[in-house]
Order: sequence, then C-alpha cells, then structure tokens
Amino acid sequence: MKKRWICSAAAVAISAMAAQCAYAQSSVTLYGIIDAGITYFSNLNGHGTFVANDGSIQSNRWGFLGSEDLGGGAKAIFQLENGFNLYNGTMVQSGVLFSRQAWVGLTDTTHGTLTLGKQYDFFWDNLTQFAMGQYAGQYSWHPGDFDHLAGTLHINNAVKYKSPTYYGFSFGALYAFPSQAVSAGTGRVIAFGARYDGGPFQAGVAYTDTHDLGLNGPSQAGTTLFPNLSGAPVVATSVSTIGAGASYRYGRSLTRLLFTDTHFRIAKDNGSMPTYEVNEVFQLTPATTLMGGYWYSKLGEQKFQNGTLLLDYALSKRTDVYTSATYLRVSGGAAPVFLGSGSAPVFSNGAYVGSGESSTAIRIGMRTRF
Repeated sequence: MKKRWICSAAAVAISAMAAQCAYAQSSVTLYGIIDAGITYFSNLNGHGTFVANDGSIQSNRWGFLGSEDLGGGAKAIFQLENGFNLYNGTMVQSGVLFSRQAWVGLTDTTHGTLTLGKQYDFFWDNLTQFAMGQYAGQYSWHPGDFDHLAGTLHINNAVKYKSPTYYGFSFGALYAFPSQAVSAGTGRVIAFGARYDGGPFQAGVAYTDTHDLGLNGPSQAGTTLFPNLSGAPVVATSVSTIGAGASYRYGRSLTRLLFTDTHFRIAKDNGSMPTYEVNEVFQLTPATTLMGGYWYSKLGEQKFQNGTLLLDYALSKRTDVYTSATYLRVSGGAAPVFLGSGSAPVFSNGAYVGSGESSTAIRIGMRTRF
C-alpha cells in the first residue's frame, strides 16, 4: 500500500512537471538585414556623383525577438532592434543602442496583443506593404517619409494594442506619452489602424497624429515646407497623416494602390501633402522579381513626382542582388532630394537655390538576411 502511494505521488509530481514544461517554453531569435551597394546620383547639389552607401533597399539592422509560452494561448513577447551603418560600423542614432524598436508585451489568441515601449505606428504595420518602397527602398519612398511608410517614425513611450484577426479583419490603436525632450523622440502620439487579408485581396487604413515633432524639411524632402520658413530644422506643432492602400494578386502579378495625406501645422502655417501611388510587382521567375511604379505628391505650389524600376534576383532564400533606377522631378521651389541621400540644398525665401529640377538615382547592390 505504501509503495503504491509513493508511486502515485511520484506520478502526480512528474505529471505536474510535464505540464509546466509543456507550456513554459521560450525562444529568443537573433535576426538581421545587411544591405550594401553603390549609387549614382545625376544631381546631388548640382553634380553627378557616385556614392558607396548602405541600407538602401532595406535599412541595416540586427535584433532579438523573444517569446515565452504562458499557457492557454498566451505568450510574453519582446523585441529589441538596432539600426547600424555598415560602411563605418556606427549606430544609426548615436548613443541609442536599440534605435528602431524596444518593446515588451503580452499576446493572446483570444484577446489580442498589448505592447509597451519604442514602437512603429500603423502606417508601418498596415500600409508599407502597398508601397513600391517596400521593394525598391529609400529612393522611392514618399517625400521626407512624412507619412512614415519607410519606418522613420520610431515612437517612444508607446502603449499599443492589436486585435486578433476576425474573418480576415484586424484593428489596433496606439497612444504615446510625450517625451521629456523633442530630441529624445516625439511629443504625444495617437494612432489607429485596420487591415483586411482576404486571399488575393488585401487592404489597410491608418491614422497618426504626432505633436511636437522635429522636422528637417530640406534634407528630408528638399523643401522648407512653407515659403516663409528658413532652411533650418523646425519643430512642428502637429503632423497628422491619414492613409489607405489595397492590393490584388492574380497569377504572377501584384497590383497595388496607395494614398496618404499629411497635414502640417507649424506656428501659424498649415498645409497638406497628399500623395497618390500605383505600382506593379511581377514575378518573372521564381528567383526574379520586377517592380515598377509611380507616385505624385503636392504641397502648396510644390510638386513632386517619382518613377521607379527595380530588378531583383534571389541567389538563395536569404541573399539577393538587385539594381534599381529612380527618377525624381520637382517644381514650385522644391529641390530634387532623395530620402537619405545626404543632400543639403540651399534655400532662399523658401525656394531652392540650385540648378536642375530633377535627379536620377541608379543603384546596384546586394542584400542578405540572417
């Protein structure tokens, strides 16, 4: 009898330990992207220039993605992501180790996902997938990435909720508490988003309202934003953006449409920058992708037009080589500046002081993921 009791107790203990092991599983994944290449700019401050640069088709990064199974469909999750410059080894944002993302939270198959920390808004989550910049990178993003599609808005002090998917639909909301200093991030941020994934058809919408946001219009987009502003960086009282996008896949073709509208309020100045985009992705072979697209943007009298072609060839599942050509044309006092090109145009009374209303960026590069 005593022997049976001891065996039974041992069996119960082993069962309890097995149950704990069944759900207390955790994993941490190290991942990253490395992109490098050479770009020719036909008009970089009035001169044709070859530049060895990195992070063009996708920004260089490495990070940790972790999860712990809590049982009952719940998990504890976190992500830490650093941005870096390949050619000199420095961090993208000096003194900030995880400049792209740094958050922790809980996810549940029934109730959704709640995260806290440095995060992206819903333009990144729901609309980047419809932009030609998703394939071609920084030279094909909309002016200055004021609509956040390229992921240049890293929101500090954010609380973010994303719902489970119901019949293809999901939604989310974000609130960020103001940073103590603008240089440390942004002011208060409110954001919402929703998306639909229905087989060949996908769609998304997003809205973000950011207060006290630091902007450098000349280097970001070749504009002072408003004619009476100087070429110096400014702090916008508010920048609010609304956007919608959709795509449809048929056979080897993927057609994508995208619209965003950004409203700036800087002191007494107000203005909107709507952008309209259409692009097509075609899978020539299982390893070869061709993408072409066009967008048009307007801010007051300033007009921006961008046409991009990309050819990408996959050497393996992780590594590819690519070439792209992007033509940018501006008018109304703006300068032809590609996002992240390092150009620093000179302005007088809000108008570009320089030669040429257009520039072409031709790039050849290589990317690997790990």
